[in-house]
Amino acid sequence: MPFLFWMLNFLKAFVGTPALLVGIFTMIGALVLRKKASQVVISTFKVIVGFLILGGGAGVLVGSLNQFQPVFQSVYSLNGIIPNNDAFAGALSSALPSIATLGSIIMLVSMLLNMLLALTSRFKYVYLSGHVLYYSSLMLAAIMYVIGFDFENNAGDFALALLTSSSLMAIYMVLSPAVQQRYMKQIIGSDEIALGHTGGFGYALSGLIGEGIYKLKKGKVLSTEEIKFPQSLYFFRNTLVSISITVFVFYLAAFLPGGILYELGKITQENSPAAYGVLSSGNWVITMFVQAFTFTAGVEIILAGVRLFVGELVPMYKGFSDKLIKNSKAAVDCPVVFPYAPNAVIIGFISSFFAGIIGMFITIGLGKASLIPAVVLPGLVPHFFLGATSGVFGNVKGGVIGAIVGPFVGGLIITFIPVFFVLGNWAPTATNQLGSLITSNNAVNTSVASLNWGDTDYLIGYVPGVLGLIPKAGKFVAFGVILLTYLGLATDGLIKKIINRKRNKDNLANV
Repeated sequence: MPFLFWMLNFLKAFVGTPALLVGIFTMIGALVLRKKASQVVISTFKVIVGFLILGGGAGVLVGSLNQFQPVFQSVYSLNGIIPNNDAFAGALSSALPSIATLGSIIMLVSMLLNMLLALTSRFKYVYLSGHVLYYSSLMLAAIMYVIGFDFENNAGDFALALLTSSSLMAIYMVLSPAVQQRYMKQIIGSDEIALGHTGGFGYALSGLIGEGIYKLKKGKVLSTEEIKFPQSLYFFRNTLVSISITVFVFYLAAFLPGGILYELGKITQENSPAAYGVLSSGNWVITMFVQAFTFTAGVEIILAGVRLFVGELVPMYKGFSDKLIKNSKAAVDCPVVFPYAPNAVIIGFISSFFAGIIGMFITIGLGKASLIPAVVLPGLVPHFFLGATSGVFGNVKGGVIGAIVGPFVGGLIITFIPVFFVLGNWAPTATNQLGSLITSNNAVNTSVASLNWGDTDYLIGYVPGVLGLIPKAGKFVAFGVILLTYLGLATDGLIKKIINRKRNKDNLANV
């Protein structure tokens, strides 16, 4: 039994590490293409290192944002829920071990079901972003508990919860890349690679908004990458400089008043421990400069990682897909699009963040009217990654306007995702079922109540959540609807294959 748990943890860690997962697929592709051993090693190592560089850059960026967020909150007296998937997943895993265990198994099974669906259905996408897959699996595991699956004490409920969640994840893993693909082709100029991230539906919406703008403007749109700066401001054409200056303005707005309040003794260990920790760790002016530039360094590291692995991944994956799953596409993490429109990245981030601020004031108003139970603060991490990627998607047809409007709409959507999770009791609070489970397990984690999910695609959790509200039969209805949808997609693909084979035979007979 200990060995089985070790294997489970090993598999969970392996598929939750995108660098190793994509590296294996690259190696298989190289072997299928019968590359020389040296080339197999070079390609595999380049992809793994590229992904690790990407992850390292994301870590640098998130570390910088984590220095900014508490100071920003303290200065402007903001309290409420912060959407941050990475932090929430970590807090939820430690506070609810049974949810974490089921979530890990959901992740593993959903990858197998994804491969099967890519093989049988008309949606040929293999989802390779293991970290966001794990977060989504945790989210579904929590919802399974809320809608009545007693997977801790009932083996039958465990099996049903696992199959329900894994099937839904597999459906999502092919549909989310599919709805984005026509924009991905235009962005990267190739149909060989897809995007797999929990902001996928938001990116597709941003692309659609950009298309609408393109039609309204009758094609007369200015791309973000064609922005003409005056000669005196030509340095803004350099992405590194433009990001640094823009982000520094944000940090200045938080650290300057924050530093003054700290010096006056208004921010203390007692009233704002997180902000105090940042401001007292050294000279706060130096911290402000360093963290602003650290943010830019994170972005540059991400871009370097993307450039390194994409050149190897695309041709190798083509070999894998052509031989094993015909015409399949690798769905990889969202920073893959950043190098194609660097100006759109920063414009999208700013637009999404401002939408988050507006959304925050809306939630304050709704909260005072007792219409919603929580205020949602703008989370820098989701607003950067989703806003930046939405900016690239909005820009591809809609230009500058698309890069502003698309991320703005997406920023409003991700503000309200946590609201519905709290209203549906699908995330832990002090008064609901999941919150009491934390208490009963003696694993109280205060950060759980102040965090929540924050990407557009967590909307998929509403499907079993809403179906589960049906009295008595809710969990079984959720199971049936999701399983039938999965089987329907597979059957549809198989029927299409049979029809295509018959047509090909008829065409050959008529030649």
